[in-house]
Amino acid sequence: MDAGSSSIRPEDKKRKAQGPPESARPHGAKQGTASARYTLGKARSVDVVGFVEARAFEINALQRSLENARSAGNTRAFQTLPRHLRRRAASHNVKRLPARLREKALAEMKKSAQTSKALAGTDRLTNAQTSSRYKRRRARATREEYELRQAGKRWLETHVWHAKRMRMKELWGTMVAETPNERSHRAAYRAAKEKTYIQDVSYFNTLELTGSEEAIVDVLRPLLPPDGMTILMKPYATGARMAPLTLYRAGMYPLAALGPAMALWQPVSSTEQRKLWLRVHPANANAVKAELEQAVEDRSQLEDQSVRIADITCDLVSFELLGGQSTQLLATVLAQSTDLGACGASVLQLIRALPNPAVLPESVVIALQIHDPRLEFPFKADPAHASLSADEQQRLHEILLRWPVDAAILDRQQPSAGIWDREECAKSLARRQSEQALNQRRKQQLIPGMKLKPDPSIDVAVPLLLVRTGPEAQLGSRTGRMDRQYIDTLAHGWTLVAPRGWGMPLWMALNFAGARAQGLNECHHVGFEAGLPTFPANWPGTSAYNAWDGAAATAAYQKWMRRPPGKRVNYLKFGIESPFYAPFRQLLGLPGMPEAYPRISADGLECRMKRLRKVASKKKEAKANGQTSAGCAVATNTAAEPMDDIWLMTGESSMAAVGSMLSSPRSATHGPTPPAALAEWAAPLLDAARVTDCNSRSNADIAGLLERCLVRVRLLCSGRGVPAANAPICIESTPATEDSEPNNAIGYVMTSSFSLARGCGMAIGACSLRGLFRLWSSAAEPVCAKSPRVTIRSIDGGPSISAALVILA
Repeated sequence: MDAGSSSIRPEDKKRKAQGPPESARPHGAKQGTASARYTLGKARSVDVVGFVEARAFEINALQRSLENARSAGNTRAFQTLPRHLRRRAASHNVKRLPARLREKALAEMKKSAQTSKALAGTDRLTNAQTSSRYKRRRARATREEYELRQAGKRWLETHVWHAKRMRMKELWGTMVAETPNERSHRAAYRAAKEKTYIQDVSYFNTLELTGSEEAIVDVLRPLLPPDGMTILMKPYATGARMAPLTLYRAGMYPLAALGPAMALWQPVSSTEQRKLWLRVHPANANAVKAELEQAVEDRSQLEDQSVRIADITCDLVSFELLGGQSTQLLATVLAQSTDLGACGASVLQLIRALPNPAVLPESVVIALQIHDPRLEFPFKADPAHASLSADEQQRLHEILLRWPVDAAILDRQQPSAGIWDREECAKSLARRQSEQALNQRRKQQLIPGMKLKPDPSIDVAVPLLLVRTGPEAQLGSRTGRMDRQYIDTLAHGWTLVAPRGWGMPLWMALNFAGARAQGLNECHHVGFEAGLPTFPANWPGTSAYNAWDGAAATAAYQKWMRRPPGKRVNYLKFGIESPFYAPFRQLLGLPGMPEAYPRISADGLECRMKRLRKVASKKKEAKANGQTSAGCAVATNTAAEPMDDIWLMTGESSMAAVGSMLSSPRSATHGPTPPAALAEWAAPLLDAARVTDCNSRSNADIAGLLERCLVRVRLLCSGRGVPAANAPICIESTPATEDSEPNNAIGYVMTSSFSLARGCGMAIGACSLRGLFRLWSSAAEPVCAKSPRVTIRSIDGGPSISAALVILA
C-alpha cells in the first residue's frame, strides 16, 4: 500500500461515496430529483380499489393458475371429491367419477400408463380386467349372484348402497352396516348434535297382533310389569302415540327381563278387530315371539277369542333420523309431495319451523301420504328455518299444548287405510313406474332438468308413519322428569316407517337433502354421548346381553391370546380375574355362567413360564376330558341352564326411589349388611317397582330379590383418563373402609369412552343394590343423590380414576 492511499481518512471516503452536496449539483440534476419525488408522492396516493378492479381479470387468472398447479401436482381427480361421495376403485374406472372430472381422470390415467412397464406396448390404461364386465354385470347374472350371496341371511333394501361405503356385518340373521369406511367418530357426533344423522333400522322386527282390544291386552299382560300397562292409557290406546314397554318372561317380573319394545295401536275404527304393532330389537325378537305365542295358546284354552300373531318385518322399511335439523329435513323432503288435505300434512308444515325435535311431545305419530319421491328428486334442505305467519304461529302453539289425535289418522272415514293395509300397499308397489319410464317422461319435458309433476292416473301414493322417538325407545319406559338429564339433540329425533319397496327412493332423497348416513357403531356412540343405555350392550341380566357380551368377550380373549406371551398384559398380577367381561353373576353371588361366555381358567391368564411348569401335569387331564391345551380353549357351556335370575332395575319411579335412598339420612349401622337392614333401606324401591304386589312374595323371597338387583349407573370422571371396559367400580378409600375391603367391587363398567359432549371420560356400568347400600352406609356424611363419589380401578396396572355416580333407569 502506498503513502497516498493510506493518508485518506474514513470520513472522506464516506463523503465521497455519498456524492457532491445538492447545492453543488447541476440544475438539471436538481429538476430530476424533484420530478422523482413528485412521482413517488403520486404513487403513494394510488386508489387501491380502482387499481384492483382494473386488473381483476389478471388477478383471478393468476389465482386459478396457482390452484390448478397445486392440485395438478398433488391431487388426483377422484381425490377432489368429498369423502362421502368417493367410490371404491374410482382410480381404475373413469365412469365411477362425475362427468365433470372424467376428462381429467382419463388424462391422468394415460400419463400413468406411459410410465408403466406392465402396460407398455398395450392399449390398456389400467391393469383392471374389464373385458368380461358386461357379462358379469348382466341383469340375470347379477340377480343370481345376489340371490346366492343372500343364502342364510337377509339383505336390507339399502344393502348395495351401504356395501359400497361401509363395512357390513352379519348380526341377528341380517347384514347390517357396522361402520363407514371413512373416519366418522366425531363426524357422527357433530351430525347428531347440529345437523341430521340417519340410520337404516329396517332390521328391527315388527310383530302384528290382530284381535279384539281386550284379547290383545290379556296376551300382553303377563309380559308387562304391574305399572307398565301404558298401552291402556288414552293417548296410546287411540293410536296417537307409541307406547314404550319393558317386556319380561311371562309371570317372572321383576326377573328375566327381555328388553325394551315400542307398541302402536291401529287408530280406532268401527270394527271390533284391532291391530297392535310391537316393535322389538332383533336380539330378543325370537324370545318375545315365543312368549307371545305361549300366552296366546294359554288364553285360547280358556276363551274363544283368539289373537293372531304375524311377523311383518319384511313388509316394512324404517329409518331413524336424529339431530337438530331432522324435523326441517323431513319436512323439506316429505311436505313438498304430501297431500295437504290430511291433518298430519298440515302439522308437518307447521312444525318445520321448530329448531329442535325435543320441543315436540315424545312418541307422537304423524300419518302421511306422499307422492313418489323419485318425481321431485333431488331435494335440497333450506339452510334457514321457515318463517310462519301470525295465524300459523298460533296454530303451532295450540299443537304444542295439545297434540291433535287426528294427526295419526290418514283418513277419518277409513282409519285402517294407509300403511296398515298391507294388501293395498302391495298393489301400489306393483303399479309403481319403473326408472326407465320416469326417464322417458323427463326426456319429453320442454325444459331439461325440470322436476316431474305427479300424475294421479299413473303415479302411486306412498303411505308413511312418522314417530317422534327419544329416550323412551331406549329405556322402555316413560321418561317425564328425568328426560332433562339426556342431551336433547342427541337423544331426540324421528323414525320414518314406510311399506317395503320404497326404501331406496326415500333413502336417496334423505341423503341428498343433507342427512349423514352412519352405521351401528356410530348409533351406539351417539346413544352413549346422550347418556342413554343402549340395547343389548347395556342391559345386563337379559339373554340378549349375554349373547352380545359373550361374543365380545370371546373376540377380546382370542385377540389377547394372539399376542406374544411377553407382550400380553398379566391381569392376575393386577388382581383382575375377569378382564374380558363383567362378572355380574359373581358380583351378585349367583352360580354358573351364560353359554356364550368363554371358559377361561386362572392358568390361562398367567405368564408363559408359569404355565409351562404346569403343562406337563395338566396335559393328560385335558386330554382325558376331551379338551385342548389347558387355559387356552374357548369353550361354551353345553348345558342349557336358565340364566333368568337377575333383577335389572328399570323405570323412572324406580330410579327416583334409588336416588331418594342414597340421599336419605344414614343410620348408625356399620359393618356387614344384614338382610333386614337392606330390606328396610330398599323399601322405597320395593314400593315403586310394586314387587310386593306380584304373587304375594314372602319376606325371604323379597330379600333374595334385593340381593340379585342390578342398578345401571353413569360415571363421569373428575380427572384425566378414560375408564376401561369391564373395570371394577369400588368405594372410595376412607379411614373406615381402607383396611377392611380395599378391593371389593360394587359394580363393573360396561361401556366407556371419552365424552365429546362433556369433555371428560365417561362410562356406563351397573352396580349391585347391595353395593349401593354399602356405598351409602360407609359414607362419612349423607350421600348426595346427584353425585356420590366412587373409584374405577384400572385393569392394566394404571392409576385409579375418581368419578361421580348418576343413577340410570
